[in-house]
Amino acid sequence: MKLIKKKDIFQNINTEYEISAQVQRKLLNGNAQFIIDLAINLELNSYSTVSLAIHLCNYFFHHKCYLQYDRFIVAAASLLLAQKIKDGDPRMRKLLISFHKIMQSIEQTKMANEALMQSLQNKLCIAESRILKVIEYEFDIKLPNDYIEVICKKCVPKKFEEATFHTLKILILDSYRTYAPLVFHSWIILVGTFLVASSQFSYTPYMSPPPQLNMPQINNEEEAYKVWLEHVENELRDFEINKMNNTNTRLQEKTTILKQEDLKDFLLAFNEMLFLNQSPEQQQLQQQQQLLPQQPPHQS
Repeated sequence: MKLIKKKDIFQNINTEYEISAQVQRKLLNGNAQFIIDLAINLELNSYSTVSLAIHLCNYFFHHKCYLQYDRFIVAAASLLLAQKIKDGDPRMRKLLISFHKIMQSIEQTKMANEALMQSLQNKLCIAESRILKVIEYEFDIKLPNDYIEVICKKCVPKKFEEATFHTLKILILDSYRTYAPLVFHSWIILVGTFLVASSQFSYTPYMSPPPQLNMPQINNEEEAYKVWLEHVENELRDFEINKMNNTNTRLQEKTTILKQEDLKDFLLAFNEMLFLNQSPEQQQLQQQQQLLPQQPPHQS
């Protein structure tokens, strides 16, 4: 699927119907949460499938208006389609039951019966066909999850490898609550969340690169970061080339993907999600703290 330009992300058909950027951000987050809840009910343990489902849903609603479609139906249909793409084994009946169960907790709905289940199945199938048209039947969708093992093996100290691996899966899933995956290449999402993950374990990957990355030790932080990004991109590109050679897929023309500016913009979008999920009281407190003048250091 084509990436959307950042300047256009909230200049879409929803804007024409006076759905503000702030409301659209909350809807992106809500779409993600609904799909995650569905996946939990389905006991679906594939982070890749769930991430793809959220991506399909949010991509659909960039091109279509929320006021014209039932977003919960579209979200469920996105999960159905993602299961077909990733797992090849969608469980329609279980999905219908899980969907109805969650909807009962959101709003009062009729008790489940065969007629209701059949009607719901028809709606999901129609929504799935609409999603397919919007994505133009493109199934080769690159996800950050596809490259987690590469970055963990090449960039993480051995003692943090397993913890970083699991943290990355969670952070990547959280990134799909934002507009970032619609705008940025999957490698940007991967490396951006990896930088967040590494900070949780108090190591700076570009200042102390592990031997397996074959990167020289550089004391200047700015230069080290630049060189580290080049090495990481080469590793990801080599992995992609090997995978494409195994499937006889044509390699796209080489262009630099891991740009510092894009990584900075991604991290800003990721931080927006944290602010979005705060209560109004927490947001107000944070804004007040930002307005407070910095206290001079205490002098003895």
